[in-house]
Amino acid sequence: MRVLEKFSLEGKSALVTGGTSGLGKEMAKSLLEAGAEVSIIGRDEEKGIKVKQELIKETGKKTIFIKGDVRKFGDIENFVRLTIEEFGKIDILITSAGINIRKNAEDFTIEETKDLFDTNFFGTWYTCKVVGKHMIDRMYGRIITVGSILSFVTIPGRSIYCSTKGAIIQLTKALAVEWAKYNITVNCICPGVFNTPINEIIFKDPEIKKTFLEKIPIGRIGQPEEIGPLAVFLSSDACPFITGSTILIDGGWTCL
Repeated sequence: MRVLEKFSLEGKSALVTGGTSGLGKEMAKSLLEAGAEVSIIGRDEEKGIKVKQELIKETGKKTIFIKGDVRKFGDIENFVRLTIEEFGKIDILITSAGINIRKNAEDFTIEETKDLFDTNFFGTWYTCKVVGKHMIDRMYGRIITVGSILSFVTIPGRSIYCSTKGAIIQLTKALAVEWAKYNITVNCICPGVFNTPINEIIFKDPEIKKTFLEKIPIGRIGQPEEIGPLAVFLSSDACPFITGSTILIDGGWTCL
């Protein structure tokens, strides 16, 4: 097989949680452009249907939307089952669903703390658990979890978010070790500051934006489409020897 052919996702099927917006949407789009069929998961049905139609129009590849909430284990079982029924299998999983709450540590409520962990960490773990069983049976899988630069560094007002994203790194490593014998790779993408809806509050304040830009050696905010090729690489058969790795895509922030 020629080198570029190894990056093709033709004949592969993928499930992307959080695939209706932000970086999840961009990664789903890139998988489609590389040849995969993709199931996108989100909580907003109207938005999900609209995004599905956009992706089909832009890529010409089969895309389905399933309404689901990663905080609910029953929803996870349902959208995994429906994806397998539609595509026959799941070769690729990207766990991109996530939220952020910005406030001082002492001001966090129990409910807010639980919501962050339920969405970011447990949503990732439970989805990996359910899809992982399917991949183990098939002796094949590519799993990409989504961490953050705040898995490694921190800034004020992000104590709980950092904790959830740090936990994802260790989960990724543990699953990579446990599931390597089943020909399943598990890797983590850790984005820096990207121009996505979750970061809109940053860009609205010139001073905050300036502070962030000063921390990025490349000197600019990341664009969502820049994460797609990395997702395709880790989803493909071009890198079967990479597992348990964490790949930062942050414009150099964590080098400082």
